Amino acid sequence: MDILLDSADLTAIGHALEYYPIKGVTTNPSMLASLRQPEVVSHLCAIRALIGEKRDLHVQLTARDAATMVKEAHHLCTKLGEQTFLAVPVTEEGLKVIKILASEGLHVTASTVFSTIQGILAMLSGARYIAVFYDRMLNLDIDASRVIRELASLLWTNTSSTQVLAASFRNVAEVTTAYASGAGCCTVKPELLSTGLAMPSIRKAVQDFSDDWQKVYGDKGLLDL
Repeated sequence: MDILLDSADLTAIGHALEYYPIKGVTTNPSMLASLRQPEVVSHLCAIRALIGEKRDLHVQLTARDAATMVKEAHHLCTKLGEQTFLAVPVTEEGLKVIKILASEGLHVTASTVFSTIQGILAMLSGARYIAVFYDRMLNLDIDASRVIRELASLLWTNTSSTQVLAASFRNVAEVTTAYASGAGCCTVKPELLSTGLAMPSIRKAVQDFSDDWQKVYGDKGLLDL
């Protein structure tokens, strides 16, 4: 079970790396466009430098035709290293690209998955991750948990190395449900990670322990006793 950070903000990524067990970072065209960086690939290189060579970096291809998408993939891998996962939308053109890139030994994340059949086709085409868009599915009245369960079951049955990567979350409950449904990996925005640790009951429990300790030992810590 792994967790990725869904962000292209260098400050947020640096903070998350310091405090959370982050396996890698996911980005998408909308996220990168919102930063209005004139040199997008240079910014991606900065992310790679920050997270190191061993963590995963997922970058979605932006071209619409297969030939140009393959060229983009090669360009990104040259710039960003071996642990670059090339996110490819699961369309007919996308499946063509997934097969080509997988045959070349490149890492592929099948993106924009809204149905079990999309995930099956992506898995059979050689994708390493199947990115299920959880909250967007719910907005379309699609049972996201069922799709994850079906895909996870098929992957387990076929002993595939592919994993379900759940993405697009609105709240912490959706993240935990995705894991419980069989997602091997979730990508989560920084604010959701901090929300999961921000419950008043957590702060109260920590304060209660501190108060009880100080009643007996004052300001002394374990190193003083």
